[in-house]
Amino acid sequence: MFRDFTLDGQSASRAESVYVWPAALLILVAASIPVWMFEIPALGDYVNHVTRMYALAHLDQDPALAQFYMVRWAIIPNLVMDIVVPPLAKLIGVHTASRLFVTASYLLLVTGSIALYRAVWGRVELGPLAAGLFLYTLSTYMGLFNYLFGLGLALWGIAGWIVMRERAPWQRGLASLGIVLLLFISHLFALGLYGLTLLAFEGWRLWRNGGWREPRRALPDALAFGLPFLIVPPLLLMSPSSGFADAVLWVGTAKLMGFDFLFGGYADTVGYVTGIAVGLGIAWGLWSGALRLHPVGAITIALGLVVYAAMPLVLFGSWFADSRLPIGIAFVALGFVRWELATSAMRAGFLAVVVALSLLRSADAGVGLAKVDPLLEEVRQSLQRIEPGSTVLATYADEALHKSIFRATQFTDDRALSFGLHHAPVLALMERSSLVPIAFTHPGKQVLLLKPDYADLDGDFTYMPRIGYVADAVRQPGLRDNHYWADWPRRFGYVYVLFSEPGRANPVPEHLTLVQEGRYFQLYKVK
Repeated sequence: MFRDFTLDGQSASRAESVYVWPAALLILVAASIPVWMFEIPALGDYVNHVTRMYALAHLDQDPALAQFYMVRWAIIPNLVMDIVVPPLAKLIGVHTASRLFVTASYLLLVTGSIALYRAVWGRVELGPLAAGLFLYTLSTYMGLFNYLFGLGLALWGIAGWIVMRERAPWQRGLASLGIVLLLFISHLFALGLYGLTLLAFEGWRLWRNGGWREPRRALPDALAFGLPFLIVPPLLLMSPSSGFADAVLWVGTAKLMGFDFLFGGYADTVGYVTGIAVGLGIAWGLWSGALRLHPVGAITIALGLVVYAAMPLVLFGSWFADSRLPIGIAFVALGFVRWELATSAMRAGFLAVVVALSLLRSADAGVGLAKVDPLLEEVRQSLQRIEPGSTVLATYADEALHKSIFRATQFTDDRALSFGLHHAPVLALMERSSLVPIAFTHPGKQVLLLKPDYADLDGDFTYMPRIGYVADAVRQPGLRDNHYWADWPRRFGYVYVLFSEPGRANPVPEHLTLVQEGRYFQLYKVK
């Protein structure tokens, strides 16, 4: 089945293939532990996602919340969590359902890498276990789980296309159409990676078989490949997301974030150790000849690098569009890279290094989340001071570091703390039926929306102002554009100041009264 597009090589030793699935299970269990250790794992956007899942599942049962929010379904290329989790949440609870979704993302990524490798090389070997090195990266810490889930689906889709390569063109085209639709509702960028890899594969096949000399013979294959993607432009035109087609920002220096998005951890040392180990391993593999790269892999990597260089930082209103691509290319590349490890000692060494680094990265995630969880719990306890059905403005302290976008918009030097607490105030939506502007409710990007009477309080892509800007809105109204907080003393009942310190002076004493504070926040009630 695979002879016409796999490379020659001896079968992997029985001992090597026997260890793949136990090792994959170990890696998956280790990666899942940090997610299940806490009711709300503080993984960036995840905190915001879980509150949206609650609203989608229970809005019809929560009259206080329903006064602010409504659900308007639309064709949006970022819906998979919204479709899958709320029905599960009604059966097993929103926290369990949301964590299951994250675990499913990890499962798809690891098994998808193995499936793609099996489709390309015709066997199961140790190489794709390196997927464990990329389960906890900046994409995970930022909570980009729709993308990661879609990426796992894309790996399975690519594997399926290769396995079906000798089937009738109409069968391949129909199967690909199903994958295209699934990827469209999962994440548009995952769909793009699927298309890029199939383009590389079909281009290589066309060249290798000389099909370019006989266009009529190659036409059915070209149609099977291309026709399923023709449904994407009409879907985009029907989508409210098309309104963000001009929301584009290209920043050349942002390309330097690629290493961080591939290897970065909560602890910088973990990122450096992983990056150096991978670099040394590739260098040794190329020097010794143990590393073989399928031509399709080489083409995909080359095309991916070109797209990465050209891709903007913001695309369709989504930030870090280009920065997400390297992790996708890495997962795809694992399927097209083969390690020819001649001795049992080499295989044992490879397995030990990959598993050890995967466990290290999972442990790093667990330690970071364990450090933030008590701080997140302090914020959750403070929510009890908020009257149900209130409006809550989230701000951050003027003294917070708030680094540039080229360091992933951190508020402090502690990445776990910065990502973990950024969305904490939005939990008032779930636990106190409150309106919080930084909730994911932006029209065209989510199906959970603010009702018309409150639409002007949308946080504009979860933008959270400095408390100094909020103070200026009442003291110096014409100083700057105040956005949704312009009339905050009248429109909001409570104000959070994040990344502050206990005992910090009241920033607007004429309008605010302190009701509770924690190690990294203060909660004020508007007078």
